[in-house]
Amino acid sequence: MKTVVIPDLHVPFQHPEHTKALLRFIKKERPDGIILLGDVLDLHSITTHRQVKNFQDKLDEEIYAGSDFLFALRKAAGPGIPITYIKGNHEDRWDRAIQSQVPAFRMLDMSLPKYLDLESLDIKWVEDASVTPVRVPCGQGQKVRFIHGHEVKGSSRTPGGHALKIAKLLGENIHCGHTHRLGLLMAPRTSKGRQIDLFGIEGGLLANKRSPALRYAGPAPEWTYSWSVYDSNDNSSPYPKFYRPV
Repeated sequence: MKTVVIPDLHVPFQHPEHTKALLRFIKKERPDGIILLGDVLDLHSITTHRQVKNFQDKLDEEIYAGSDFLFALRKAAGPGIPITYIKGNHEDRWDRAIQSQVPAFRMLDMSLPKYLDLESLDIKWVEDASVTPVRVPCGQGQKVRFIHGHEVKGSSRTPGGHALKIAKLLGENIHCGHTHRLGLLMAPRTSKGRQIDLFGIEGGLLANKRSPALRYAGPAPEWTYSWSVYDSNDNSSPYPKFYRPV
Protein backbone atom coordinates (compact mmCIF):
# COMPACT_ATOMS: atom_id res chain seq x y z
CA MET A 1 0.00 0.00 0.00
CA LYS A 2 1.45 3.34 -1.09
CA THR A 3 0.27 6.59 0.49
CA VAL A 4 1.18 10.05 -0.80
CA VAL A 5 1.38 12.70 1.92
CA ILE A 6 0.93 16.31 0.82
CA PRO A 7 2.05 19.13 3.14
CA ASP A 8 0.99 22.78 3.29
CA LEU A 9 -0.01 24.24 -0.09
CA HIS A 10 -1.60 27.50 1.08
CA VAL A 11 -3.68 27.84 -2.10
CA PRO A 12 -3.76 30.28 -3.94
CA PHE A 13 -0.13 30.81 -2.90
CA GLN A 14 1.00 27.29 -3.84
CA HIS A 15 4.20 26.90 -5.81
CA PRO A 16 2.81 26.45 -9.34
CA GLU A 17 5.57 24.27 -10.81
CA HIS A 18 5.97 22.07 -7.76
CA THR A 19 2.21 21.56 -7.54
CA LYS A 20 2.10 20.52 -11.19
CA ALA A 21 4.95 18.10 -10.52
CA LEU A 22 3.00 16.61 -7.60
CA LEU A 23 -0.11 16.06 -9.73
CA ARG A 24 1.95 14.47 -12.50
CA PHE A 25 3.57 12.20 -9.92
CA ILE A 26 0.19 11.09 -8.53
CA LYS A 27 -1.23 10.45 -11.99
CA LYS A 28 1.79 8.34 -12.92
CA GLU A 29 2.31 6.43 -9.65
CA ARG A 30 -1.38 5.76 -8.84
CA PRO A 31 -1.03 5.57 -5.05
CA ASP A 32 -3.48 3.63 -2.90
CA GLY A 33 -4.30 6.69 -0.79
CA ILE A 34 -3.57 10.38 -0.35
CA ILE A 35 -3.30 12.41 2.86
CA LEU A 36 -3.59 16.22 2.83
CA LEU A 37 -1.86 17.46 5.98
CA GLY A 38 -3.86 20.70 6.25
CA ASP A 39 -3.34 24.33 5.27
CA VAL A 40 -4.41 23.36 1.78
CA LEU A 41 -6.03 26.80 1.64
CA ASP A 42 -4.39 29.91 3.05
CA LEU A 43 -7.64 31.89 3.55
CA HIS A 44 -5.53 35.01 3.65
CA SER A 45 -8.50 37.30 3.04
CA ILE A 46 -9.92 36.46 6.49
CA THR A 47 -6.70 36.36 8.48
CA THR A 48 -6.46 38.34 11.70
CA HIS A 49 -2.80 38.96 10.91
CA ARG A 50 -1.51 41.63 8.57
CA GLN A 51 -2.98 41.18 5.12
CA VAL A 52 -1.49 41.80 1.73
CA LYS A 53 -3.45 44.93 0.80
CA ASN A 54 -4.20 44.00 -2.78
CA PHE A 55 -5.56 40.63 -1.67
CA GLN A 56 -8.28 41.85 0.65
CA ASP A 57 -11.89 40.94 -0.13
CA LYS A 58 -10.91 38.01 -2.34
CA LEU A 59 -12.37 35.18 -0.30
CA ASP A 60 -14.39 33.95 -3.26
CA GLU A 61 -11.25 33.70 -5.38
CA GLU A 62 -9.51 31.71 -2.66
CA ILE A 63 -12.40 29.24 -2.44
CA TYR A 64 -12.52 28.84 -6.24
CA ALA A 65 -8.75 28.28 -6.33
CA GLY A 66 -9.00 25.68 -3.58
CA SER A 67 -11.83 23.89 -5.39
CA ASP A 68 -9.82 23.90 -8.62
CA PHE A 69 -6.84 22.29 -6.91
CA LEU A 70 -8.95 19.63 -5.20
CA PHE A 71 -10.69 18.84 -8.49
CA ALA A 72 -7.30 18.49 -10.17
CA LEU A 73 -6.11 16.25 -7.33
CA ARG A 74 -9.13 13.97 -7.65
CA LYS A 75 -8.68 13.82 -11.42
CA ALA A 76 -5.00 12.89 -11.04
CA ALA A 77 -5.74 10.25 -8.38
CA GLY A 78 -8.69 8.77 -10.24
CA PRO A 79 -12.03 7.62 -8.81
CA GLY A 80 -12.15 5.46 -5.72
CA ILE A 81 -8.70 6.37 -4.37
CA PRO A 82 -9.17 7.51 -0.74
CA ILE A 83 -8.24 11.16 -0.17
CA THR A 84 -8.22 12.45 3.40
CA TYR A 85 -8.15 16.18 4.14
CA ILE A 86 -6.95 17.09 7.66
CA LYS A 87 -8.03 20.51 8.87
CA GLY A 88 -5.13 22.88 9.54
CA ASN A 89 -4.91 26.14 11.43
CA HIS A 90 -5.46 28.10 8.21
CA GLU A 91 -8.72 26.26 7.54
CA ASP A 92 -9.64 27.11 11.11
CA ARG A 93 -9.63 30.78 10.07
CA TRP A 94 -12.99 30.06 8.44
CA ASP A 95 -14.63 28.90 11.68
CA ARG A 96 -13.01 31.63 13.75
CA ALA A 97 -14.27 34.30 11.33
CA ILE A 98 -17.83 32.96 11.56
CA GLN A 99 -17.64 32.59 15.33
CA SER A 100 -16.34 36.13 15.89
CA GLN A 101 -18.40 37.96 13.28
CA VAL A 102 -21.60 36.08 12.48
CA PRO A 103 -21.95 33.15 14.91
CA ALA A 104 -25.58 32.52 13.93
CA PHE A 105 -24.33 31.43 10.50
CA ARG A 106 -23.18 28.18 12.12
CA MET A 107 -26.84 27.14 12.02
CA LEU A 108 -26.93 27.43 8.21
CA ASP A 109 -24.24 24.83 7.50
CA MET A 110 -21.73 27.34 6.19
CA SER A 111 -18.88 24.89 6.72
CA LEU A 112 -15.74 25.01 4.63
CA PRO A 113 -16.13 21.38 3.43
CA LYS A 114 -19.51 22.32 1.99
CA TYR A 115 -18.13 25.31 0.06
CA LEU A 116 -15.26 23.20 -1.25
CA ASP A 117 -17.81 20.55 -2.28
CA LEU A 118 -15.74 17.76 -0.74
CA GLU A 119 -18.66 15.34 -0.80
CA SER A 120 -18.94 15.36 -4.59
CA LEU A 121 -15.15 14.98 -4.85
CA ASP A 122 -15.27 12.00 -2.46
CA ILE A 123 -12.73 13.62 -0.15
CA LYS A 124 -12.92 12.79 3.55
CA TRP A 125 -12.73 15.79 5.90
CA VAL A 126 -11.11 15.34 9.33
CA GLU A 127 -12.16 18.18 11.60
CA ASP A 128 -9.63 17.48 14.35
CA ALA A 129 -6.91 14.90 13.82
CA SER A 130 -6.07 14.95 17.53
CA VAL A 131 -9.54 13.52 18.18
CA THR A 132 -10.07 11.48 15.01
CA PRO A 133 -6.87 9.50 14.38
CA VAL A 134 -5.64 9.20 10.81
CA ARG A 135 -3.20 6.32 10.44
CA VAL A 136 -1.75 4.22 7.63
CA PRO A 137 0.61 1.25 7.64
CA CYS A 138 4.22 2.03 6.81
CA GLY A 139 7.20 -0.26 6.36
CA GLN A 140 8.40 -2.99 8.76
CA GLY A 141 4.86 -3.64 9.96
CA GLN A 142 4.61 -0.27 11.71
CA LYS A 143 1.99 2.46 11.47
CA VAL A 144 2.23 6.23 11.30
CA ARG A 145 -0.32 8.79 12.45
CA PHE A 146 -0.95 12.10 10.69
CA ILE A 147 -1.91 15.45 12.16
CA HIS A 148 -1.47 18.99 10.92
CA GLY A 149 0.77 20.00 13.84
CA HIS A 150 -1.07 23.00 15.32
CA GLU A 151 -3.10 20.68 17.56
CA VAL A 152 -0.18 20.67 20.01
CA LYS A 153 1.39 24.00 20.87
CA GLY A 154 5.02 24.53 20.02
CA SER A 155 7.39 24.88 17.11
CA SER A 156 10.58 23.33 15.80
CA ARG A 157 13.99 24.63 16.73
CA THR A 158 15.29 21.59 14.86
CA PRO A 159 13.42 20.21 11.82
CA GLY A 160 11.42 17.27 13.11
CA GLY A 161 11.52 18.43 16.72
CA HIS A 162 7.88 19.41 17.02
CA ALA A 163 6.76 16.16 15.38
CA LEU A 164 8.91 14.07 17.75
CA LYS A 165 7.50 15.97 20.72
CA ILE A 166 3.99 15.00 19.60
CA ALA A 167 5.10 11.42 18.94
CA LYS A 168 6.39 11.12 22.50
CA LEU A 169 3.22 12.71 23.84
CA LEU A 170 0.92 10.33 21.94
CA GLY A 171 3.19 7.30 22.06
CA GLU A 172 3.12 6.63 18.32
CA ASN A 173 4.89 7.61 15.12
CA ILE A 174 3.81 11.05 13.89
CA HIS A 175 3.97 12.82 10.53
CA CYS A 176 2.84 16.45 10.51
CA GLY A 177 2.90 19.61 8.45
CA HIS A 178 2.52 23.12 9.86
CA THR A 179 6.19 23.94 10.45
CA HIS A 180 7.10 24.00 6.73
CA ARG A 181 10.34 22.28 7.68
CA LEU A 182 11.56 18.90 6.47
CA GLY A 183 12.99 16.69 9.15
CA LEU A 184 13.01 13.25 10.74
CA LEU A 185 13.95 12.63 14.36
CA MET A 186 13.83 9.41 16.36
CA ALA A 187 13.67 8.36 19.99
CA PRO A 188 14.00 4.83 21.43
CA ARG A 189 10.97 3.03 22.82
CA THR A 190 10.15 -0.53 23.82
CA SER A 191 7.31 -2.42 22.16
CA LYS A 192 6.42 -6.04 22.90
CA GLY A 193 9.75 -6.59 24.57
CA ARG A 194 11.89 -5.16 21.77
CA GLN A 195 13.28 -1.73 21.11
CA ILE A 196 11.79 0.16 18.17
CA ASP A 197 12.57 3.73 17.26
CA LEU A 198 9.66 6.12 17.67
CA PHE A 199 9.83 8.72 14.91
CA GLY A 200 8.51 12.18 14.22
CA ILE A 201 8.47 13.67 10.74
CA GLU A 202 7.78 17.19 9.54
CA GLY A 203 6.93 17.09 5.86
CA GLY A 204 7.93 20.45 4.40
CA LEU A 205 5.61 22.55 2.21
CA LEU A 206 4.41 23.10 -1.33
CA ALA A 207 3.45 26.74 -0.85
CA ASN A 208 5.57 29.32 -2.62
CA LYS A 209 7.64 30.70 0.25
CA ARG A 210 8.35 33.82 -1.81
CA SER A 211 4.65 34.60 -2.31
CA PRO A 212 3.31 37.82 -0.73
CA ALA A 213 1.33 36.03 1.97
CA LEU A 214 4.37 34.09 3.22
CA ARG A 215 6.95 36.86 3.21
CA TYR A 216 6.52 37.35 6.95
CA ALA A 217 9.15 34.66 7.48
CA GLY A 218 11.87 36.72 5.83
CA PRO A 219 13.85 36.33 2.60
CA ALA A 220 15.25 32.84 3.23
CA PRO A 221 13.24 30.84 5.79
CA GLU A 222 14.37 27.34 6.71
CA TRP A 223 11.52 25.80 4.77
CA THR A 224 11.80 22.92 2.30
CA TYR A 225 9.66 21.95 -0.68
CA SER A 226 8.70 18.30 -0.47
CA TRP A 227 6.06 15.61 -0.45
CA SER A 228 6.34 12.08 0.92
CA VAL A 229 5.35 8.52 0.02
CA TYR A 230 4.91 5.64 2.47
CA ASP A 231 5.13 2.05 1.23
CA SER A 232 3.78 -0.54 3.65
CA ASN A 233 5.50 -3.29 1.65
CA ASP A 234 8.94 -1.82 2.32
CA ASN A 235 10.54 -4.16 4.83
CA SER A 236 13.77 -2.18 4.91
CA SER A 237 12.41 0.96 6.58
CA PRO A 238 9.25 2.42 8.17
CA TYR A 239 10.11 5.88 6.88
CA PRO A 240 8.71 7.49 3.75
CA LYS A 241 10.57 8.51 0.64
CA PHE A 242 10.88 12.25 0.37
CA TYR A 243 10.40 13.84 -3.02
CA ARG A 244 11.92 17.28 -3.39
CA PRO A 245 10.98 19.04 -6.63
CA VAL A 246 13.66 21.20 -8.21
